[in-house]
Amino acid sequence: MFRIISVVLFLAMLVVGIEFSAVNSDPVTVNYVLGTAIWPLSFVVVCAFSLGMLISVFISLGVVLPLRWRLARLQRMISSQEHEIGALLKKSDQGAG
Repeated sequence: MFRIISVVLFLAMLVVGIEFSAVNSDPVTVNYVLGTAIWPLSFVVVCAFSLGMLISVFISLGVVLPLRWRLARLQRMISSQEHEIGALLKKSDQGAG
C-alpha cells in the first residue's frame, strides 16, 4: 500500500513539475560572480531549491553524525558492561555453589 501511495505521489509531483516548467519558461538573466547567463525561470527556481536542500543536508549532517558516533560509542560501552556483569554473575554463581 505504501509503495502505491509513493508511486502516485511521485507521478503527481512529476505532473506538477512539468506544468510548472511549462508555465515558467520565460528567460531570466542570472548575474553571478563570474558573469551572467540567461536561463529559463523554472530552471533557476529548481536550482535554487536544490541548492537550498543540499546546504540544509550538509548542515544537518554536522549535527547528526557526531550524535550517531556518540550513540555507537555508548552502545559499545553498554555491551561491554553487560558482558562484564554476566561474567561476574557467572563467577559469583560458581563461588556460591
